[in-house]
Amino acid sequence: MSAKPPAQRRDIQGLRALAVGLVIVYHLRPEWLPGGFIGVDVFFVISGYLIIGTLAGELRRTGTIRLREFYARRIRRLLPAASLVLLSTVLVTWLLLPISRWPAIMSDVLTSSLNVQNWALAAKAADYAHATAAVSPVQHFWSLSVEEQFYLVIPLVLLICARLAHRAGPQAARRAVTAVALLTAASFVFSVVYSELDHGRAYFVTPTRMWELGLGGLTAMTVHRIRLKGGLRLLLGWGGLVAVLVGSFLLTTEMAFPGYVALLPTLGTVGLLLAGVVAAGQRVARRETAVVLGLQPLRYLGDISYSLYLWHWPVIVVVLQITGDTELTRRQAVGALVLSLALAVVSKHLVEDAFRGGRAVSPPFRLRMPRLRSAYLLGAAMIAMTTVSATVPWQYASAELDRLAAAAGLDEAHPGALALDRDNPKAVPEGVPLTPDPAVAGKDWPLQDQTVNCTAYDIENWPPTGDKCTYGAPTAPKTLVLVGDSHAAMFSTVFARFVREHPEWRVKMMLRNGCPFNAVAPSGLTVCSDQNELELAGILALKPKIVVTSAMSPASYDKDLGWRWESRAQTVDGYEAMLRRVSDAGIRTGVIRDVPRPAKNTPRCLENHPGRPKECDTAQAVAFGPDKDPLVEAAERVPRSTVVDLTPWLCVGDVCPAVIGNVVVYRDNHLTDSYVRTLYGPLTAGLRLG
Repeated sequence: MSAKPPAQRRDIQGLRALAVGLVIVYHLRPEWLPGGFIGVDVFFVISGYLIIGTLAGELRRTGTIRLREFYARRIRRLLPAASLVLLSTVLVTWLLLPISRWPAIMSDVLTSSLNVQNWALAAKAADYAHATAAVSPVQHFWSLSVEEQFYLVIPLVLLICARLAHRAGPQAARRAVTAVALLTAASFVFSVVYSELDHGRAYFVTPTRMWELGLGGLTAMTVHRIRLKGGLRLLLGWGGLVAVLVGSFLLTTEMAFPGYVALLPTLGTVGLLLAGVVAAGQRVARRETAVVLGLQPLRYLGDISYSLYLWHWPVIVVVLQITGDTELTRRQAVGALVLSLALAVVSKHLVEDAFRGGRAVSPPFRLRMPRLRSAYLLGAAMIAMTTVSATVPWQYASAELDRLAAAAGLDEAHPGALALDRDNPKAVPEGVPLTPDPAVAGKDWPLQDQTVNCTAYDIENWPPTGDKCTYGAPTAPKTLVLVGDSHAAMFSTVFARFVREHPEWRVKMMLRNGCPFNAVAPSGLTVCSDQNELELAGILALKPKIVVTSAMSPASYDKDLGWRWESRAQTVDGYEAMLRRVSDAGIRTGVIRDVPRPAKNTPRCLENHPGRPKECDTAQAVAFGPDKDPLVEAAERVPRSTVVDLTPWLCVGDVCPAVIGNVVVYRDNHLTDSYVRTLYGPLTAGLRLG
């Protein structure tokens, strides 16, 4: 992942092989190596060791750093292979992937080409709406973005040190070490603090990662002063290797990473780097890690590690997208690995070496770039080419998806749930296009999700007696309050229609995505429990006729967001505590049982299987799981509670179809708004709202 100095250390190539191997195993089989993502941290330390070490050496010898030459080398070394992968991703997306995926992928290609992908991912990491979004085939470019942003800063820091020292030599070197040490320490402190506060964003942002590159740099800047004996090299090498391997098995993305947790793989990498430092005249034992990592197969894997890192992730994501699976089968994993290796070998020899002017490629394929201007023109041309190639299909797809969304609608040919009416089932004509089109079904959101700020009701600033997120006449004598998480908000369109047709009613929606109406929030998210207490006080002051709620299942919270309660009993008791306080105030409660959870991403599956919707159905036993809805269990303990079970309108026999009455049922683990609108009659009747 980094440029190499003229004289390579063989063991460093082996260390690169270890790093890329950890990442690839983690992506192919995460259950085998839960912490394999630390391969990126190993890469960061190696990168800092090589690049900062090279810059510091130049500074010590000449008293300056030739920035133009430095960035020209970075362009020739990194940009051609990266651009090839990005352009290939654009082409494969255009040829093989459904149009619904184009805008997101092209956006990520653009941010990757501009080296800001890490910041884009950081923004999404804190966005609830992206919790179940499809993975981008180029999101792994975030680590390259971190490196390039870092290397925009560190040469300037070293140059300032040289100017302050006024000359080359030891004084400039000492100032440089001090500056890098301060930068590294500041980044580490920030990383520890921010990782505890928001490890989702902290994983990607540059300031939390700079210390890892700085740690490698400090090692390179001070290693020439160290003479390690064989026994100490053995201890550092094997101890470092154990640290990296232990981290790859024990660390997880649920930890406050990087923070202090990342010290395990980074210090382990430092140990491995130091173990390979051999002074002139010293003998190296065969059992030292430097010898093991310097074996030819590992060295070659290290040689192609940059291209292999670039290619493996798009291959995996495209395979999953085409097959519609959520994880690779054993055969798919082997195929993805072989294809990635083949692409990496070709990319290394015909692209990396060619543009770098290496001897591995003979004319006419070897492209020499002797002049700085040529390198910068090359960089500008590649970035421009990638930007244009991503922008054009992005704009086309956006316009087409807007057209499909506008065309979505319900009519006699699309009865939806009414096709399952036991007393008067509506006819379902064949050969009719589905609504919404699967390409836009993933964004068929309810009314509530299209209302600014109402998916996160601000109870502290919006008093329940106000008109925020309220539908119907302000003077209506009857009030319905809809409260809960996104699975409650899913039904908001129905209640907005109900109050339009029944002017004696109004509805107040106090909703917050990811916050069920529970006295105990999952994973200790006190923002939810605090919000619920304030909302409850507002509800009691409003004195509505009925309070309606629904909630995503604990299994879905765990699977999609990684949030969980301590026990099922705690979940049920938390719901009961809220419902009972409403009931004790003489207010009726309505609880909507949670809907089935489809086994596959329904819109994506339907796109992959046009005309064969049954391929996307889910067995009812799988869709609901073995446990009863804890919210329903709580409601059954509380007086004045009405439970509405929509299962007969969502499942037929032991199957929960992906399409009912020519209407797509699911957008992810939520129902499409189009299908919810066909549930108007069953839902309002079940809640006895007439």
